Amino acid sequence: MHADSGPTNNGRSALKDGVIQSLVQKHGPIPLVFASQQQLLEIRGHAAHAALSHPGKWLDVGENGYLTNEYLADICAAAQAKLFVSYATGGADWYPDHLSFMFSRRNPARTAMLTAHWELPETLKELLAKRGCGYHYGHALDLFRRTADGVVESMKTGEVLTPLALYRLDHGDPPFMKAGSRTTPSH
Repeated sequence: MHADSGPTNNGRSALKDGVIQSLVQKHGPIPLVFASQQQLLEIRGHAAHAALSHPGKWLDVGENGYLTNEYLADICAAAQAKLFVSYATGGADWYPDHLSFMFSRRNPARTAMLTAHWELPETLKELLAKRGCGYHYGHALDLFRRTADGVVESMKTGEVLTPLALYRLDHGDPPFMKAGSRTTPSH
């Protein structure tokens, strides 16, 4: 399940409105929950939100992925999740730094400014553990599977799915990597 939006300004949420509970009742436990750990509150005049709100409300503060640790832990408890995956918070090396991946280590000053008043992401692990749910810090190309005993495990696939590794599956080593090979540029 993807849970990337917290309560709205008027208090509505997938949790409070019973959406998660209804899904569990209809389909059974949801073993895996994905969400970012962003705690963004922004004025509605922000370019991305202005068109969605009445001009008289543009200076109101509203959530934009305001996901507190308690809210995420409650979502996981309602879903009866076995594993929470925190994604889109680290910023992959190839991802543009100007986008809102807050925990990028490339710009620690920006991260400190944006997250100064946030709850510590690490405390979510403790809250989840109390509810019988694990925590996984996601990376690009991670895969997840449910084991026979119902546990959800993560598998790192980043290295095996790189372009070079995929090329090697069909073609072996590329010419530039073969010992003693010298490629000459074509004219």
